[in-house]
Amino acid sequence: MLMIKIGICDDEELVTDILQRIIEECLQEIGQHYEIHTFLSGRALLEKVQELDVVFLDVLMPDMNGYETGKQINKLNPGCRIIMATGEIEYFEEAFKINAVWYLRKPFYKEGIMEALTRVIHLSLGMNVVELYKERNKYRILQKNIKYVRAYNSYTEYFVGNEIFRKEVSLKGAEYELDMRLFFRIDKKYIVNISWIDAYKDEKIWIDGNEFILSRRRKSTFYKEYLLYQSEYT
Repeated sequence: MLMIKIGICDDEELVTDILQRIIEECLQEIGQHYEIHTFLSGRALLEKVQELDVVFLDVLMPDMNGYETGKQINKLNPGCRIIMATGEIEYFEEAFKINAVWYLRKPFYKEGIMEALTRVIHLSLGMNVVELYKERNKYRILQKNIKYVRAYNSYTEYFVGNEIFRKEVSLKGAEYELDMRLFFRIDKKYIVNISWIDAYKDEKIWIDGNEFILSRRRKSTFYKEYLLYQSEYT
């Protein structure tokens, strides 16, 4: 399971401490790896927001409020999920103007935070970025756009649309970077993106006109993961 990087932004340090403690309890319960960073202003958050997957964002802050901060988050890191937090219910509609995925009312309760985190983890499937290379240029590619990965000599090839990107990492290293809710290693040479599978029968998998042979010893595990993906994410 990939690590989720969370930011908490509130001008009151006591609030960030309380929220961090509850978030940690929730994530530990579900076995999710995480990093949590706290910020006391929107401006401080924006300096690091490109590194974050989700932000718990207070509405009422001096200098730059939550909505102004949220608009900048959408520009700087469109894939970052925003969870708005406030004690005032009249700000509910404003939260949707910055594409907030959840709205929390103060004081915080563990059940509400767990719901918010579950929602974010579900939405995050395939939204993490990997840095890949093509002709010595570096690109940031969303994982959901990677059709499959192939081991090739001392590096791996990533098939994205009609392009092939590379990275000097082993296939095992690629497994570590990728969200394995979405990807599955079918043999010693290939990792496939389950969402791109066009057809599957016995040991054969088809993706975009390409045929792959599933290792026999991985067949039962693949079937379980494939069904899990179909039931949870489609």
